[in-house]
Parts: sequence; C-alpha cells; structure tokens
Amino acid sequence: MRTFLAGPLLALACGGALRADDPNPGRNRVAEAKNLPVSWDVASGDNVLWSAELGTTTYGGPTIADDLVVVGTNNERPRDPAVTGDRGVVMAFDRHSGAFRWQITHEKLETGDANDWPLQGVCSTPSFDGERLYYVSNRGELVAANLAGEVSWSFDMVGEWGVFPKHMAASTPLAVGELVFASTSNGVTDDGRVPAPEAPSFAAFERATGRPVWRDKSPGAGLIDGQWGSPSHGRAGGRPQVVFPAGDGWLYAFEPVTGRALWRFDGNSALAAGELDRVDSRHVFVATPVLHEDTVYIAAGRDPEASLRAGVLWAVDATGSGNVTSSGVRWRLEDPDFGRAIATVAVAAGIVYAADLNGFLFALDAQSGEKLWVHDALAPFWSSPLVADGKVYAADTEGDVTVLREGPTLEILAANVMPRGVYTSPSTDGSVVYLATSETLYALVARSSGGGTDG
Repeated sequence: MRTFLAGPLLALACGGALRADDPNPGRNRVAEAKNLPVSWDVASGDNVLWSAELGTTTYGGPTIADDLVVVGTNNERPRDPAVTGDRGVVMAFDRHSGAFRWQITHEKLETGDANDWPLQGVCSTPSFDGERLYYVSNRGELVAANLAGEVSWSFDMVGEWGVFPKHMAASTPLAVGELVFASTSNGVTDDGRVPAPEAPSFAAFERATGRPVWRDKSPGAGLIDGQWGSPSHGRAGGRPQVVFPAGDGWLYAFEPVTGRALWRFDGNSALAAGELDRVDSRHVFVATPVLHEDTVYIAAGRDPEASLRAGVLWAVDATGSGNVTSSGVRWRLEDPDFGRAIATVAVAAGIVYAADLNGFLFALDAQSGEKLWVHDALAPFWSSPLVADGKVYAADTEGDVTVLREGPTLEILAANVMPRGVYTSPSTDGSVVYLATSETLYALVARSSGGGTDG
C-alpha cells in the first residue's frame, strides 16, 4: 500500500553533501567507495558500526566533516539539560565511534509557524569546505562554524533583508573559491501572497567574513511556493556558473563572482495553457540541480503537502545565454508514474537515477532520457538516491532502504527496514554509509559489528 506523510512540511535537505570536502560542487550524488554494505539489521546490530540518538525530527544531513558527522535536527531529546524547549539544533558526532561532540542551538522565530514551523528543527543540510561548516538555521541565518562547534560568523537574512520563509528556511549552502552561495528561502504565505517581493532569493557571501557580495531577487512577485532548494556550481560551455532552483518554477544561472545573469529556464513550459492558469498545477524547483557535463538535471516538485500531480524531469543545456526555455531542452521525462519530486538525482555511468514523491525510483539514459527501469517503493521518496560502490541506495519515508545494483537492469540486492522514516539523504566517506532516520543516526558497514554503541 502506498502511504504518504501528513503533517507539517518538508525535509528539504535532499541535496546534501556527500563527502567531507564536497569534491563535486555540481552536487551529483555519486561517490567513490569500496566494500559498502548491502544489508544490515539495526535491531541486532549486524553491519551497524554505531548509532547515535538525534531529536525526533531530522531533516538536515548527515554531512561528513573530517572526523565528524554533522546533522540538523530538533531539540525534543535535549543533549544539554540547560537548553530545553523547541529549538533548531545542529549536532556533531565522532565519525568513528558515534560519540556526541557538540551542538549549536537556535531559538525559534517569534513569527511562529508562518516562518518557523514547530518542532522541525534545522532543516538545512550543512556543507563543509575543509575548514568550516555552513548551514541555514531555522531562523533564516546563514551560519559558518568551525569544527569545534564555534560560530565563526552568521548573517540574518530575515532580519537584514526581510526574507519571508514559507514555514521554514532550508537550503544547503555551497562554498566555492572565496564565496558561499545560498538560497534565502523567501516564499509565499499559505494563501499564495508574496509578502516580500523585493527580498533576494539567491545570494553570494564572502567565505571568510559572511559579508554579502551579491544578491538577486529574480522570482520577485512571481513566487508560487516556498524556496527550499540549494545551488550547484560548475563549468558549462567553458564558463563557470552557479545554478539556483527557484520558487517560481524557473532555473537561474549566474556568473559566480559577479552575480551577472547567464541563463534562465522555465520549468513549467511543458504545462498546457489550462494548467498554467492554476497555481496548484504549476511546479517549482525544490530539488538541487545537478550540473554534469554541460547539462543540468533536475525534477520539478512542490511542497510535499501539495497535490501529488504528474511531474517532469528536465535535462537542460547549461551552455546557453538568456532565456533558454525553448533552445535549452536536451530532453524531458513525462511519465504516468513519475510525479512531483523534491529529491536530487544522481548521474553515474550514463544513467540518471531519480526518485519522486509517488514512491518511484527511475533509471534513465542520461543522453536520451529513455526509461531503463522503474522501482516502486510504495512510499514517497524525500531522500535523494546515493550511487556508490556499484550500488544505488534509496531510502523512503516509511523507513525502507532499498539497495539496488547500479546499471541499466533493475536488480534489487536488499531491502532493509529501519525503525523510523528517512527524510535525509545518505552519505559515505568511502567505506561507511551514514544514514539518519527521523530519530537516529547510523553508521553502516559491510561487516558484522555485533552491536554498536549509542552516542
């Protein structure tokens, strides 16, 4: 039976970091690894190196940072008896033992569920540049912290720019060169009004100080929903670019250092005229764009609590200029089973792996978009697939983690059952898979550990 989560939105950290040094700023969810686990049993401890208790809702992470694993969660199971109540929390654990190292907490915004939904915690997946961690707090602050858990700097996008997050702020920042790029999460009210059309949607900050370098408000009054997606970076057509997914259903690409607009693409261009007239029919981009070999791959989506309509997966030429809606389409997937999606795709060996909110995992030819196979998980995917060690890891909101063989033929290697749902994307350091359910962080290995330790 296919089931769908009800209740307050969304785990929009679906494009989380894969490795400690984020070696692929194009945000492709593919990692070099060897001897990763196929199956495990968290009840017996088989192939579980360790586990660590989180809050009760976990949407951010896990991110590997040197000898730490860092996760965004809530404060419903406080680590510090002096810090209680509803807060956003970033927790860090020893990567080898699971021992708790430190936490940073953030009080809730005074505006309540309009901008900072109760008990959702920090929904941003932290990123790591080899020196600092970067994340967006539940208060809409871009935060830089060192590996001791000390805040190096923060910038209040709500207070300084009047940004209006819809229910929550969630973006995985991206550090490239001397800059940090982030989506601001500016969005709409529940009735679709845009309270802050002049507030920026995308911004670049000085990596060392947090000083804003440039910002852009392109969606403006055209916002349809919240903006919870994350930027990617790469080179296409011989030029560097940073690509932002937007809450008006467009992709926007900029010159990284200056913020000069390069190209833009309308993700609703495949809709019929009658659908374009209806706000609930139009898509936005929640997933992180993957920039791979001059092409951006991204699925259209919406807040998971919106209607589960048919979706579309785009492959967009990133070498163009101006409005590339007509000229930039390499291919698009529109399939009766493929629905709206918030998960980031993975592109490996000429295959695109894409998971949707209907609970289907698709494998597509990266050049043509031809459908190779489809796996039905019977539950929605908020988590993004991870491709590593010849395997595809796909975790759904019911807590089932399917491990499939990478390649053009559908082959399920194992179906692992977790005690809680999974809303974050798995990560690997090359030998261990780190997987966070809503309440617990697990380190999974390809050997029997005989029971791990609870951090």
